Amino acid sequence: MTNLVIMKDQQAVTTSLQVAENFEKQHKHVLEAIDELMGAAENSADLFYEDTYIHPQNKQSYRMIYMNRDGFTLLAMGFTGKKALEFKLKYIAAFNAMEKELNKPRYEIPNTPQAALRLM
Repeated sequence: MTNLVIMKDQQAVTTSLQVAENFEKQHKHVLEAIDELMGAAENSADLFYEDTYIHPQNKQSYRMIYMNRDGFTLLAMGFTGKKALEFKLKYIAAFNAMEKELNKPRYEIPNTPQAALRLM
């Protein structure tokens, strides 16, 4: 998986699968860590969203969790080591790039009559 941050329902998110791959952890262990957080965090419904994915080899459906930046941050705080630090830095950079792209002006307002004509 190359995209650390994806758009889902007009929100920047990542998945438990992406976290497992990038932290080099088994997906079931990432799910266990998320389940612990969901049991303890009052607003876990705002942080994590449960879904499923189809495994490409056996075509079976498995559990997967989408998480927003806050959910990921909460989860990643518990991970340590070099891979954890690298992923955290890449994730922050990806969110910042996505935020910068979303905040770009959609159009530029012409400030001269000639610019207005070029826009037309």
